[in-house]
Amino acid sequence: MNEKSNSISFLFALAACKEPTISEGILPLTPPATTDPDGGNWQTVVLRSGVGVPAPAAVSSDAYQRELTAVKNGLAGTTPEQNTAVTYWAYGGVQRWNQIARQLIAKYNVMPAYDAATGRYAAYDVAKPMSDAPFAARLLAYLSVAQYDALVMTWRAKFQYNRPALERQGVQPRIPVADVPSYPSEDAAVAEASYQMLTFLFPNEADWLKAKATEHKQSRVWAGACVPSDLQAGETLGATVATSVVSRARTDGFAQAHDPANTWPTLLARAPYDTKWQSLEIPARAPVLPLAGSVQTWFDATAVGRTAPGPPPATTSPAFQQALAEIRTISDTRSREQWRIADFWSDGVGSYAVAGHWNRIAEELIQQTAQNELRAARTYALLNRALHDATTVTWQTKYRYFVPRPSQIDARIKTVALIPNSPGYPSNHAVSAASAAVVLGHLFPGDASKLTGQANEAGLARVYAGTNYRFDVDEGAKTGAAVGKIAADWSKADGAK
Repeated sequence: MNEKSNSISFLFALAACKEPTISEGILPLTPPATTDPDGGNWQTVVLRSGVGVPAPAAVSSDAYQRELTAVKNGLAGTTPEQNTAVTYWAYGGVQRWNQIARQLIAKYNVMPAYDAATGRYAAYDVAKPMSDAPFAARLLAYLSVAQYDALVMTWRAKFQYNRPALERQGVQPRIPVADVPSYPSEDAAVAEASYQMLTFLFPNEADWLKAKATEHKQSRVWAGACVPSDLQAGETLGATVATSVVSRARTDGFAQAHDPANTWPTLLARAPYDTKWQSLEIPARAPVLPLAGSVQTWFDATAVGRTAPGPPPATTSPAFQQALAEIRTISDTRSREQWRIADFWSDGVGSYAVAGHWNRIAEELIQQTAQNELRAARTYALLNRALHDATTVTWQTKYRYFVPRPSQIDARIKTVALIPNSPGYPSNHAVSAASAAVVLGHLFPGDASKLTGQANEAGLARVYAGTNYRFDVDEGAKTGAAVGKIAADWSKADGAK
């Protein structure tokens, strides 16, 4: 997916790291629109009790005054590299780590390796996961939940201790800073929680992620936004929260999603559909994460399960034949505009995946409304839990019916995108798009109409691409909207105003 810069866009990398980091805009930088002093009372997702944060040293203490003097003196001697880091992270730590996560999704969103000598695909490797749709949705949900819970606890401690912001103590920061107490540092909490979560999911990236987290934390000192003891408290808090969130991830059922016991042929044999899905890969291979529908949901599992669509029309029915004929007609007469839409919403191999695409859309809305770190984390946490549960119920349904893709029924159909190696009903693009549009429309009501239009186009793109029937999309949109409503209803009682 092409990245759009709000202003200046460039690639930035630490000298010791090879990974480029996405930059989706640097200037103008503006202070957050709200401070949300009640944010420490918002409902957390994973945490069931508070995180203890020790009281900071008094601002009148010698220890604190030494820290403050060092920060003031250091502002005059920052290097160009440090200034670049300050500006980069000032865009918003929550958003920067979301960008980093999307970058890693794209990096690992590749086809599994195939060994021609043995005629087999490489075994699943947890250290090198294929970040397809279910993996990407799960990753973004865990990342944003860790950030959100950490920031709720950070806000609670900030307004409990009320250590004044450095700007209120005569320090002129290099960038706009939220007028909230400085202890503990929200950036350090986000950096540590994000580093821990992404390292758990991408263990081979640990060194690079550690370097990014270190830079993120230190950038706040270089910016004149906090002192080292603010950082230390935030880092400890973030690590504590990440431990709880990782603990949930270890037991959510995803370890079995790739079906290590190869049970999917039994599911296929039991499927009630009259003509069953077959892999169109050459050579054929097992479908994508056939047990991903059994992963633990973020919202009530029973409520989410009820959103699943009913049986699709049989291949012998007039409704199915009409849907198939539509795909064949589009394949034969596809317009330039239909091709453009199909390509824009493809979100296939090498991309951010479907969930990442909607996170990019959310980023623009967060920037437009100048949300603070806590608000931004809440937005992502609501969105990504909905996207995760929408994907989960999609996978439940896909492997309940095993509906074939259009080109399996009619080999003359030409597709715009690679044909996903999974059953087609319902369309994951449509389910995810509808859920995202409902959640984001609830959080940003002024953009609700635009978001609905984007979701409709995202679903229709799969019809234009030739990979899904219209009933895949229509029924998927209903499911996604229902999941989105569950998430939006949750947010109405989370304490945020």
